[in-house]
Amino acid sequence: MKVKNQKDALRQNRVQGKPASGRSTIALATAIILIAANLRAPLTSVSPLLEAISRHLGMSHPLAGAVTTLPLAAFAVFSLVSPRLSSRWGLERVLLVALAVLATGLLLRPWRGTALLLAGTLLAGTGIAVCNVLLPVLISRRFPKRLGILTGMYTVSMNLTGAVASAMSIPLSRSWGWGWQWTLFLWGGLAGITALYWLFYILAHSSRFQPGAAASVQGETALWRYKLSWQIALYLGLQSFSFYAVMAWLPHIAAGKGIDAGTAGWMVSLMQLAGLPFNFVVPLIAVRVRDQRLLAMMNVVMFAAGIACLFADSAVPLAVGGALLGSAAGSSFSLSMIFFNLRTSHPDQASRMSGMAQSVGYLLACTGPVLFGWLHDWSGGWHAPLYGLAGLVVLFAWAGLGAGRNVRLPVENTVQTPGEVRTAAWEEKRVQV
Repeated sequence: MKVKNQKDALRQNRVQGKPASGRSTIALATAIILIAANLRAPLTSVSPLLEAISRHLGMSHPLAGAVTTLPLAAFAVFSLVSPRLSSRWGLERVLLVALAVLATGLLLRPWRGTALLLAGTLLAGTGIAVCNVLLPVLISRRFPKRLGILTGMYTVSMNLTGAVASAMSIPLSRSWGWGWQWTLFLWGGLAGITALYWLFYILAHSSRFQPGAAASVQGETALWRYKLSWQIALYLGLQSFSFYAVMAWLPHIAAGKGIDAGTAGWMVSLMQLAGLPFNFVVPLIAVRVRDQRLLAMMNVVMFAAGIACLFADSAVPLAVGGALLGSAAGSSFSLSMIFFNLRTSHPDQASRMSGMAQSVGYLLACTGPVLFGWLHDWSGGWHAPLYGLAGLVVLFAWAGLGAGRNVRLPVENTVQTPGEVRTAAWEEKRVQV
């Protein structure tokens, strides 16, 4: 009887939330694109306005820095909590609450001073963290045969709106006369619309959703002990570390070589936009090949070439370097999202893998700009931090070659039937952490 119940639980876990079909396909795809549009723009819209915000509110530099670091800290913490919430209450319902929290934080943060700005920023980061983890899982459950195209649409929507928000913040605030408050409020409106759309979708399709069984604590713990898990997490984390470090300091690197601020700003925009084609194309390719090691190594080559270009003293090689790094980051980010589904054995495990990888990834992203700047101050130039970044490419290559293999994580605390899980012998060896 116990074995039968375990098999029934596993079967229910697999079918939890039926794949989208018919008219609901377009509605759900639209929802995914809308949710993704809220995952970067609320953050990238702040940086260009940070000076105006600090001046208006009389904030110190450390306090102003907290406006950009609080969301990343929330990402690291709530990425680990999200899979548990999803397993207990149902993925769709948790996404709805996360969108409501995100909208509330964004609508609150422009008003009533520093305290509300920081509180709203923390709420927004919490909502984004949950959506970051659960959106790839939603795609795998509802579109199991369209993983590539839906992952591409999701990552393009996320990064395109992020780039647009960064580029439009100053024009909206100054040229259009909105000020920083209404410019930030704009993204709260988008989050509110998305939350309402998702609510109506859930109400219209409530019969399709089922809350899952509570997540296994042992399974969650064990996931951190597999080499494959760490390779996926480091692959995502190291690209985040490199991308955010270079994006933060590229204008300063350019200024040190006598390049004007306008040209440096254009380089940063190019770096963000260069990854968009790869965001869409790489998932389409990844789901059609036997393994993804070649794609992973392509990203390694682009990262290495981009870092090499940053040693140059003229604008064109620097711009090319930024574009190569942006392309590598866009490609490797999309590939990481695909790994969550291709390297796991069922949706709940994919959710936990997503939570682990994004927690590690955003912790590394937090430290990237700080360590890069510290190495500059310590060495008195940009060569030392760039050499350090080049050294990380070796670890990035190791992680990509491991994560790109055609293997899956073993199922924890469930009954496996023949042919369900393909596990290599080296995968069974656990890493002691």
